[in-house]
Amino acid sequence: MSHPLHGKIQHKFLLGLACIFLLLGGVFLFSLNLHLREMLHIEAEAKAELVFSHVSSLQQYVRDTLRPSVRGHIPDEDFLLEAMSTSFVTRKVFVDLNAERDQYLYRRVSVTPRNPASQVNDLERELLRGFRDDRNLRTFHGYRVIDGVEHYILARPVYFEADCMYCHGDPADAPRVLIERYGAVRGFGHKDGDLAGMDFVGMPVDRSVQQVREAITLFGGSFYAAAAGVFLLIVIFFNRLVVANLRRLTGIFRQNFQSPGDRNILNRLDEGDEINSLMEAFGAFATHLREARVKLEDYAANLEDKVRERTEDLSLEAAEHRTDVELFVDLLGDLNCSQSHAELLRGALPRIAARFGASRATYLCAPMGREQYAWPTPPGPDDTARMPEDWLNVVNARQVRVEPGRVFVPVSTSDFSRGLMALYWEDGRTPDLTPEVLLALGQQLGIAIENLDAIDALLRQNRLLELIFEGISDPVLLVEEGGTVVLANTSARALADGVRPGARIGVWLGSISEKALADGGLAAAIAGREPSNLELELPGPRVMAVSVYPLRDGGDMGRAVVYLRDTTLEKRVRAQMQQSEKLAALGQLAAGLAHEINNPLGVINCYAQLLQKTQQDPQAQEDLEVIVQHTQKARLVLQDLLGLARANRALTGPSDLNAVLRDMAQIFRVQLESAGADIELDLAPGLPRVAADTTSLEQILTNLLVNAIDAMPPGKGRVRVRTKTAEAGANADGPGDSGRGRGGGYVRLTVADNGPGIPPGNLSQIFDPFFTTKEIGKGTGLGLTVVHELLRDLGGMVEVTGAPGATFVITLPVAPEAPEEPETQDAPAGDDAACARIEGDRA
Repeated sequence: MSHPLHGKIQHKFLLGLACIFLLLGGVFLFSLNLHLREMLHIEAEAKAELVFSHVSSLQQYVRDTLRPSVRGHIPDEDFLLEAMSTSFVTRKVFVDLNAERDQYLYRRVSVTPRNPASQVNDLERELLRGFRDDRNLRTFHGYRVIDGVEHYILARPVYFEADCMYCHGDPADAPRVLIERYGAVRGFGHKDGDLAGMDFVGMPVDRSVQQVREAITLFGGSFYAAAAGVFLLIVIFFNRLVVANLRRLTGIFRQNFQSPGDRNILNRLDEGDEINSLMEAFGAFATHLREARVKLEDYAANLEDKVRERTEDLSLEAAEHRTDVELFVDLLGDLNCSQSHAELLRGALPRIAARFGASRATYLCAPMGREQYAWPTPPGPDDTARMPEDWLNVVNARQVRVEPGRVFVPVSTSDFSRGLMALYWEDGRTPDLTPEVLLALGQQLGIAIENLDAIDALLRQNRLLELIFEGISDPVLLVEEGGTVVLANTSARALADGVRPGARIGVWLGSISEKALADGGLAAAIAGREPSNLELELPGPRVMAVSVYPLRDGGDMGRAVVYLRDTTLEKRVRAQMQQSEKLAALGQLAAGLAHEINNPLGVINCYAQLLQKTQQDPQAQEDLEVIVQHTQKARLVLQDLLGLARANRALTGPSDLNAVLRDMAQIFRVQLESAGADIELDLAPGLPRVAADTTSLEQILTNLLVNAIDAMPPGKGRVRVRTKTAEAGANADGPGDSGRGRGGGYVRLTVADNGPGIPPGNLSQIFDPFFTTKEIGKGTGLGLTVVHELLRDLGGMVEVTGAPGATFVITLPVAPEAPEEPETQDAPAGDDAACARIEGDRA
């Protein structure tokens, strides 16, 4: 049965909720009214501005387009009012054609207008007076009632301009048609800048205001209808969720507090509303609980003594367990600090004996029993006699044996028996021991011994692998997937002096390998699943063959072993062998062609020259000149071939390289000046003589200088020639085929130009026979081949870099102290001899 006071909180809640809904509805409708009126104002102002925009556009069209067009078709003294007057056209379009005036009201008015229809009314006169009083006022906008209808009005003043004086200035100058229609009194006598009147636009807003009111009424009714529905839903939920639960809670209080002492709590439920009643009841309930707690404290005081006694017993047990745990931890510590079984047992046996109060502890190793350890003295004959005869059975049974004055504990792991530990008490008394603890202690000691053996085996294996790793003569690296070096052997550390593991592999191998990592070649090989082989070019230049073996098993996922092998000398020797084979074949071909081609070419050239002397026809002379030119080009190719064939006949000098360079610079200076180029000599003083004949040196320098002149840009060319000495052994993998110059050093000759250089793809081909990048007819492709072969036979070498510009570095051996006798060479019969022989035959 509900109490008559139940429902007070519901009434308060519903009354407050109704006030909130009413207030929200009023605020909503007020805000909506302001918003709609603001939208109405914006719309009306936009429409008025649109009308003014159309008016201005129409007036501008009349002034700029229509009036000049009409003026071109009528005499100068005539004036077509319907097409040339802006006021007339504007009034016709926006007033006469807007007869209904339901969309807007437009007037162009003045105080003394020429047209009576433009006379101002009272409202317009008031606005015009404002524009006259305040010349800075450009527009006026606001709401006014016109003919009983509310309008939004927008007005702006109109001032006379210079082109208006034709119709509004002196009547004598005005068009005749204006005087005839309106007379000569009104609308004249104005000046430039005078206030002519104003444009007035009124937009009716009565219907829009009515629509705003209807919208507010509709939204207000909808809001309050929805609020009423929400109000009813809240009433229902409040009754179910709050009032019903409050009634259930008060029912619980009445059901559980039935004793006479609880009457005070029940009386509090009948005071005030439901919330206040429950608060009062909870206060009384707290007082009741406080009294009950005091009674419980008195009762609990009698239990403290019993709890204290039990706590002391548990503390003793906990202390024993803590001691056992500390013993196990100490055994682990001994494992970390021990290097052998003896060290481990010397530290473990005293701790175990102290834990159980034993006077002596021994350990016998299974299965042979050859090793024995004891505490506190070294093991003696009596220690072995103290062990039971069947001690192996005790070990294999893995059970603790307790005898008067001694205990035997098997030491074992899960799958292997390690030995037997014995504890002795001198008084013959065996304390109360827990077999499980002793057995666990034996297992822990066995695990420690087993781990020590495993660590020792691992260290020996690791040392063996380290010796093998360091003993490999080639560089070997262990690299992570990102390119970081983890391990490096002695050869690898010598490859990158000063660099330690932890750096990226690019620091070990140079910038080119770092580029290989960025391009994905080496990085992909390290991250791959299969072994792979790469070839990297390092600064120097050097070439490294890289073998990558990814590690995909165990705990080294993402790592790889990188094996490096320097193949620079191997590639260089292979390239020299290939070049020698090519040039040997070319030399044989040249030797065979020299005799077969040289004489026919000389005969062709000679007869062509003889025909030129006898022919008078200009066309025949030109044809014969073509034959002579092409014959000479063929002879040039033949001379290069002959030079290549004679390369192995080069003499070893000695020669003064600086003197040869000065002579060649003087010879080529005219050709360089004609090409707009310059030659710069940087010759080392006191340069030793080289083991090469002057003719070979001149042939080498001629080919290099001709190529430099052809490659340099016109007018900006510069050739730099430099000589210096190099110690013997400084070029260990360089010249030395013939053995000349060893022990005496070498001379370096550098020829560099500022041309476009040699593309990297052509560097391996420039010494091949007939390879040239010049235009057809400008080169045979044999000049650098001859240079290469001459230097090879002289015991020297040539190196080239392609950018910026082309730089040739020539290494020549120093001549021995005793100069060699130069060999004589027979010059081949030339064209002059052939021509002389032919002319003699003809004579």
